[in-house]
Amino acid sequence: MDADRCRIVQVWIHPRSIHLLTSIIEAYEGLGVVSTDDPHLAQVRIAVAPGCEADLMDILRGEQHRLGIRFFQENGPLQ
Repeated sequence: MDADRCRIVQVWIHPRSIHLLTSIIEAYEGLGVVSTDDPHLAQVRIAVAPGCEADLMDILRGEQHRLGIRFFQENGPLQ
């Protein structure tokens, strides 16, 4: 996956859910790559493949409550 063309989505998540989120994203071949920016703050970055942004957001919203996902952008938290 070419990082220069990927969109980066950053989220906070329950620390115990990082592995599960990684497994879910990896189950969708070619969707994206999950990296943990700060394991103590549970800040996660997902490099999403071009054209897959809507699919990723659907998955994240569907798992939001179960995994404790909070979205953020450069100016601060979205939720």
